[in-house]
Amino acid sequence: MDETTVQVYSVLFVAITVVLVYTARFFGRRRARRRMQRQLAGMDQIPQWITQGIESNLPLHLSFGAAGVGGDHTPAALAGAEFFHHVIARANASDMSPTVTMSAPATVPLGHDVLRRAWRPGNTLSSVQWYPPDLAYAGAVAASAAVEEPAAHILAGRFGAELALMLDSADQRGQPSLAVSERLDGQAVAFAMADHVLIGEELFAAPSAVSEDEGGRADAAILDVWRGLIILGATVLLMLEFSKQLPLLSWPLVAVIAAVLIVLGAITYRRR
Repeated sequence: MDETTVQVYSVLFVAITVVLVYTARFFGRRRARRRMQRQLAGMDQIPQWITQGIESNLPLHLSFGAAGVGGDHTPAALAGAEFFHHVIARANASDMSPTVTMSAPATVPLGHDVLRRAWRPGNTLSSVQWYPPDLAYAGAVAASAAVEEPAAHILAGRFGAELALMLDSADQRGQPSLAVSERLDGQAVAFAMADHVLIGEELFAAPSAVSEDEGGRADAAILDVWRGLIILGATVLLMLEFSKQLPLLSWPLVAVIAAVLIVLGAITYRRR
């Protein structure tokens, strides 16, 4: 596939996505009711953590990790910022501003902007904290958590194996955690050690799960549509390739097997 064809497909993908998003937002406003969404792990715990923080006068700890603006992990940084924005907005009744930490220097202005937009007017400069990357970052976050005693840790961005140090420190102090990492090693640590974990593109759907904005739910619905289409397309291609390897396999049988797989996938998705 040449470069021109790839560009054409990319433009078509973006155009279709924009049309679907605005269509979903339009009909979402007209219906004026909550759209059914897939459940994400730990999302129902965030309001409880916010309430506990308000009652105990303790901050939340929100972490980007090494996710930064300007590199390959820019989407993770922006998705984390949107997620944190809605969490901070819901915690606005607290007297303690959430603490936002990062190890990428380019993410510092992003952290300040998130607090500026979501938190009430006031001095929040000390609430955005930068630490050196890797183990130094994990050690500094663990030490800071020992002093500030946050109500919960929400770690959404780019983390490596050093995430284990932060999660172990939180667990020893009885501080709940939710984690997701763009890196495979960090995601494995999050799955094994965090109280709640998001997987893969669930980071991009997380903002809609804590937001009361109908537009955010529409965006998540379109993300689910594309995910379903990709799974469906992959299933069809797999069955076609499988049929080529077994010439005796009839096309009707291939169609029946594909239909059964699609139905089972849809039932599993609805049960979630």
